[in-house]
Formats: sequence, structure tokens, C-alpha cells
Amino acid sequence: MQKNLKRSLCLVLCLAFSLGLSACSGGASMSDKNITATVETVEKALKDFDSITLEKYVKSSTLKTILNLSKSHPQFAKLGRAMFEKLEIEVKSIDKKNKTVTLLVKNRDMAAIASKFTKELTDGKSLFELAGLLNNETFLDTSLEKLNAEISEATVPDNPKEITVSIEKGKSNLILSFDEKAEDAVSGGVLTAIKEAFSQSQ
Repeated sequence: MQKNLKRSLCLVLCLAFSLGLSACSGGASMSDKNITATVETVEKALKDFDSITLEKYVKSSTLKTILNLSKSHPQFAKLGRAMFEKLEIEVKSIDKKNKTVTLLVKNRDMAAIASKFTKELTDGKSLFELAGLLNNETFLDTSLEKLNAEISEATVPDNPKEITVSIEKGKSNLILSFDEKAEDAVSGGVLTAIKEAFSQSQ
């Protein structure tokens, strides 16, 4: 259990990189127009790291955790905006029967940055020490500002990644539901890099 708690705390700190997606749309009808409008709004919501919009229209456990952190620690919101500054999302195809949309996604390649950060964060630290970092404003200011600088130097690959995302009807809008594969693609390879680096540190 302690190992799982340590892993969860590590992911909370590191996964400021990784997010699910959602957006406002013209309503809850499953139309091509509404689906496309939702995807277009996704880019702006992520680039602005708009927590209100994301909380209302997202379905992602990873994003929910990070958004909760950003409410009391603005450093995470700033990091989110840095991460998604160069994000591009394009609709490739819509399957209304199966309620999915296939997207072409491009973002900075941040896998190496995430891997390095995770290894440095977990190196020799106990569960107690990792938990303490969440409330250490000096640590958050210093380490996340450094991440922002490294992210700004990361390049965007020429070829987009293709992902398929589920669409759900909310009360007044459509909701995009992202699995880990989709989150990894949107976050520039961060989610997989963090998990691999963490497993190597155990």
C-alpha cells in the first residue's frame, strides 16, 4: 500500500504535464458541427489552462487531480499553459454511430524532460518527503519554473499522432473522454515517460 501511495504522490507532482481534454460546444446533440466545435474549443481550453471549462467538460482522472492541485498552487496552471502553448488538434474523422472522434495531435516532444524530472524527483525520497513537496511553495516555484524553461526549448515533431476519443452527451454539452493513450499523445509523450521512469526507480 505504501508503494502505491508513493507512486500516486509522485504522479500527482509529475503529471502536471499530462491531461485529458474537453470543451464547450453548441449543445449536447451528437452532430458533426458540435463535435468539431468541441474539438476546436479543446485547443483554447488547454492553451489557457482554463480550469472551469476543463472541469465542466472533461472526463479524465489524471486531469481532475492536476486541476485540484492548481486551485491552491498556481504554479501548476502556469506549467499547463507552457506545456500546451504549441498544441495543435485536428479532426480527422467522426463516427457518430460509435460515438468517437479520431484526432491528429501535435505538441512539443516533452518525454525526455518528463523522464529526467521524474528520476530527479524520486531519487532517494521517502513517501513523507514526496508528500511534503506538494505544500513546499519554494520547491514548486523553483522546480516548475525550471520545467517551464526546458519545455520552451522542446520542439514540435513534423508528424502528428493519431488518437481516437470517446464522445459523451452531457446535460448541455458534449464531453470528450480520454484514455491514457490519448493523454500521452496530447501531453507530448509525458505520461508514458513518467511511468517508465518511476518503474525504473523502484
